[in-house]
Amino acid sequence: DDRPDRGGVPSGDWTSRADSGIPAASGEGYRVQTSEGRIQHYTVDAHRGIRIESDSTLTAWVHLDPANPPQALMLQVHAEGSWEHRAVWGSNAIDYGRTDADVAAYRRRGDLPAPGEWQRLEVPLHVIGVDSDRIIDGVAFTQYGGTVRWDAATIVHPTTVPPAVIEAIRTSAATRTAEQQGEIAAFRIATDADSTAIEAERAVLERELIRVRSTAPRTLYTRALERPRTVRILPRGDWLDQSGEAVMPAVPAFLGTVPRRTSDRARADRLDLAEWLVTPKSRGGVGELTARVFVNRIWAMLMGPGLCPSVEDFGGQGRPPTHLEILDHLALDFMESDWSVKALVRRIVSTDAYARSSRPHESTAELDPENLFHARQSRHRLAAEFVRDAALQAGGLLDVRPGGPSIKPPQPAGHYRHLNFPMRRYEADTGADQWRRGVYVHWQRQFLHPMMKAFDAPTREACTAARPVSNTPLAALVLLNDPVFVQAARGLAIQALRTRPATAGSNPDRIRLEAAWRIAVGRRPAVAELDVLQNLLRRSRREFSSDPDRTSALLGIGGTTTLVADAVDGVPPHELAAWTQTCRAILNLHETYTRE
Repeated sequence: DDRPDRGGVPSGDWTSRADSGIPAASGEGYRVQTSEGRIQHYTVDAHRGIRIESDSTLTAWVHLDPANPPQALMLQVHAEGSWEHRAVWGSNAIDYGRTDADVAAYRRRGDLPAPGEWQRLEVPLHVIGVDSDRIIDGVAFTQYGGTVRWDAATIVHPTTVPPAVIEAIRTSAATRTAEQQGEIAAFRIATDADSTAIEAERAVLERELIRVRSTAPRTLYTRALERPRTVRILPRGDWLDQSGEAVMPAVPAFLGTVPRRTSDRARADRLDLAEWLVTPKSRGGVGELTARVFVNRIWAMLMGPGLCPSVEDFGGQGRPPTHLEILDHLALDFMESDWSVKALVRRIVSTDAYARSSRPHESTAELDPENLFHARQSRHRLAAEFVRDAALQAGGLLDVRPGGPSIKPPQPAGHYRHLNFPMRRYEADTGADQWRRGVYVHWQRQFLHPMMKAFDAPTREACTAARPVSNTPLAALVLLNDPVFVQAARGLAIQALRTRPATAGSNPDRIRLEAAWRIAVGRRPAVAELDVLQNLLRRSRREFSSDPDRTSALLGIGGTTTLVADAVDGVPPHELAAWTQTCRAILNLHETYTRE
């Protein structure tokens, strides 16, 4: 049509354009050739040749300039290495293959078509010597003198082309209906080799998509019913008794009413409820109460006790706020910031109260043992997920990539033995994903990971606004023996061993122990603390150097199949094991996981 689209080698002027007042017969433009003698444009050696069927016809649209008509026109095809297939209209001025006889190499087709409008040249291919099953890989368009506009050339196979498409092709583009244009486009797509290949590839990809989706994990979701169920007050709680009064979605009367977003809807939905929760009281909502509750929880997360100490019971039955003005101020600021949690956190951590030391000053611990008035910063242990993150960060292993599927760190064999219908199999991750944040740890209903349970993570059987904090031997055993924490200790040991003394006379062990301590705890160790660690390091060196099996067992924790040797500039295995043992003690400290 507007260009040679089957590959090959073009020659001549293939520039496509549309002159003013002469729309294209097909497509958007056409080729214009003007000459005083013979001129030709052609394409040959097509990458995708066309196999000819019986009664196939070669067609081309031409528009002869009435002010400058040509003397002759020629259509020519290249089939299996030969150009000797020509059809001529007009005079014998074109000398390609010209003979006195009317043969396939120079078949005369009569007079030129009428000038001034689009006309369709046609020649059955068997007339010019191209029989069935031969392959055409080139076509040429020749004229002698004048100005000719050449448009779409087509090979029509009557045995395979529907009659409606043939009729549409034989109709000039200027007079084709939208239905005829659709017939041509649909047939071209269905028979084009490129389109067919693309459709086949798409079918393969769609099957692959179905396969991938069928193996993807599924989750439950909630969708509103098209016709909501009728909800009634149950007489004496009997759910079989349907005689009670039907009720609509609403909130307790003392909290107002939930306004509907559009008045033509009979009942409020969850989106109405959500908007009501953040709408100010002046417009019928409870936005101020929502903001206070949320601000109080963020304050408790950052400061320890909340401004309302009973974080899980914010209301008339809970303890009243100790600083009502601060709570109101932060809630109003939260609403005016378009409910920006980042802005709220930034505001709280920028306060003097947050920056204070957690060490009580003089008698403040006796006057305010719960630190409700925030004369000092609170001291509290990190949440279970943060405990894991803190250890991995100290070991240089934490992967902070957001999102993605759950991870499965190692857990004791048989932990899921009581889960039936179906039986669960737990396969721990061994790649880089196992170092992702604790919030992504796999959670199997109430069978949470043992490490999480040891640090008071809830079972998620009920909503939990405030987690309890316990201090049990089981938590200490997790910090010492959980494979994740052992590997974190090994990572911390490697970082310490890579620390070089600043001066030649320095004690390298104490310099490295101090580096490990500062990474885990965030402060310089006292002299007595360093002495204890150095004694532990010496004892560990003696034990591991005399017991290679114990060295291999410690360094092999975490899926390592071979001994971790030469991990740090040729450090022998027993030395790395001794430092790992010492760093296990550092990561077992109460201070390592306590927010000071």
